Amino acid sequence: MKIRVLGASGSELPGHNSPAFLVDDFLLLDAGTISLSLDRDAQCRISHIFLTHAHLDHIKAIPFLLDNIVSSRQKCRLTILSGQDVLDDLQKHVFNNRIWPDFSRLPTSEAPVMRFQELSTEGFFQVKEYKIYPTRVDHPVPAYGYLVEEAGGNAFVYTGDTGPTEQIWSRMAGHRVKALITEVSFPDELLALANISGHLTPSLLQAEISKMPELPEKIYISHLKSYYRAAIRKELGHVTAPPIILLEDDMVLCV
Repeated sequence: MKIRVLGASGSELPGHNSPAFLVDDFLLLDAGTISLSLDRDAQCRISHIFLTHAHLDHIKAIPFLLDNIVSSRQKCRLTILSGQDVLDDLQKHVFNNRIWPDFSRLPTSEAPVMRFQELSTEGFFQVKEYKIYPTRVDHPVPAYGYLVEEAGGNAFVYTGDTGPTEQIWSRMAGHRVKALITEVSFPDELLALANISGHLTPSLLQAEISKMPELPEKIYISHLKSYYRAAIRKELGHVTAPPIILLEDDMVLCV
């Protein structure tokens, strides 16, 4: 699997885009940035977007992607997948014909450019040769992480935004997890803020690593608040773990 990092930041600044991870050009995990990173043809190749939760920095590029597809009269079709609670938030608060048009009925209700697909945390959802296992994580709003497994058995885990959690680590058992993409948003000096906002610090990550039944080969860190990047990097140097790599926009990961 090839994972292109369209964005991996926890705060948006020039050169620091919101989270979006493109798997083999067609499957997107979160949608904080799309059209500012991909040309028209690359946008059209995206067929499935798996959302971890409905916070703005993880969904905000979807409206513009849909507008681009319809405006350019491309024949692309997009499926938005997550738990029903996340999809309800999108339908009620974004695609409600007030904040943004309801693209589940455009350009026509018979052939819309977008459809919603509810996911269950029981079992997996199959897209082409990939099995995607949704699992709840702990965040102030309903949130899901994903284990993505290819036909050959290699897999990676993407937690999205999470504080200390349990189920996603249990999900790793019995899978050949080559990589973990998880978050560290704050340095340890802001532990109280991390806890109340449902995020991790380096010391909290260390505690999460101790819960894992099997360690991934590499851990990739996303969602850093840009102002604390240097402090987080320094503190992660003291974490006992597999190799830890801080993600940057336009990186390509091979799993």
